[in-house]
Amino acid sequence: MTLSDKAAYRSVIGSLMHNPLFFIEYPDMVPTDFDQEIARICFLIIKKLYNEGAVVITPIEVDQEVERHERTAIIYKREHGLDYIKDAYEIAEPGNFPLFYSRVKKCALLRRLKKDKYDISEFYIDEKEAENPLQEVKAQERFEGATIEEILNSVEGKYNIIRNEFLAGGKTKGDPAEGIFTLIEDLKQSPSIGPALEGDIFSMACRGARAGCFYLKSASTSAGKTRTAVFDACKLAYPTRWSHELGTFAQDAFKTTGEFVEPRKVLFIVTEMDKVELQTIMLAYLSGVDEDHILRGDYDMGEESRVKYAARIIEKYKGNFIVEEISDPNLTNVEATIKKYATIDKVKYVFFDYIHSTASMIGQFAKNNIREDSILMMMANQLKQLAKDYNIFIFSATQVNANAMMDDAEFKNETCIRGS
Repeated sequence: MTLSDKAAYRSVIGSLMHNPLFFIEYPDMVPTDFDQEIARICFLIIKKLYNEGAVVITPIEVDQEVERHERTAIIYKREHGLDYIKDAYEIAEPGNFPLFYSRVKKCALLRRLKKDKYDISEFYIDEKEAENPLQEVKAQERFEGATIEEILNSVEGKYNIIRNEFLAGGKTKGDPAEGIFTLIEDLKQSPSIGPALEGDIFSMACRGARAGCFYLKSASTSAGKTRTAVFDACKLAYPTRWSHELGTFAQDAFKTTGEFVEPRKVLFIVTEMDKVELQTIMLAYLSGVDEDHILRGDYDMGEESRVKYAARIIEKYKGNFIVEEISDPNLTNVEATIKKYATIDKVKYVFFDYIHSTASMIGQFAKNNIREDSILMMMANQLKQLAKDYNIFIFSATQVNANAMMDDAEFKNETCIRGS
């Protein structure tokens, strides 16, 4: 088994010539996917021609374009580039592009993992290291049957086994009598209270945005779940906003100490809105100006200067409010995103606009016939576990079903959550 699938390279290169629009459908294609120099050169030239407007690309056009780049042409001719590109063009079947593209990406992933010293023996065994031919064959079969997501899950799973061995036991075992008086004194010095969220009553009831906690808000469609979450995120990320009571911009202060609140780094994961939609909500919140006035560009007296001042606040604290868009969320990509920002960017406050079923999420468990409500519960449990494992605050929301909208004087409980 090799981590350089030259046949797949030729098929992908040829298919890209026949249909360069694959660059739109598969935007994550990069030159490093190919570890064969001639394949990498041809890929770069084809992408260059596509970026310049080519709809169909022939081997002759690739050959002529290479001639314009002296250093590249030397390698191209040495590797018999014209013969390579002609062969790729002739054997390619664009309908098979997804199959060969997947092979190319999986090989590239395994090369990267191997380079970084990860254990990839489940999917790749060097023939020199194989104890017997059957071992290599089985690894090849697992490689061919696995998706990129499954390969990454396998690698992460091995890491988590080690992680749990060294961390989980220490967290879960122990006598509740141990350290009980120390806990009481620690809470006197540092109460279990997080930074304030929007709304004094709500924030007091839940004791703010506490590290290690997962909060879930439920509301009907178009009730403003994402909007109110943006308000909470802004309150954490920006210490200054318009005060209607004072008639000026003011900084938050702890009521007990009078100390100004430090701005905090926030990750906001959106699934349906884009950055521009969030920006106008943020400007409206910080400036105290009706968002409709901002969207229409029609301001009452003094409002435009307030909106521009709010923009300067956002600019001043650039990097405090991070927007990450996941248009088709599932358990894997949401978890990977939160872990990345929690470990690399040291983000302590995360907002995931709301939990809902998606094609990608349902597809993850299609083979196992898991019900939609169970999948949504798994997403909620995953977010809760991430909050505990990384000692971060996570806020999300769910939609409610028709029962929640009925005016029947009945107490609304968890059965009113959509998909409950």
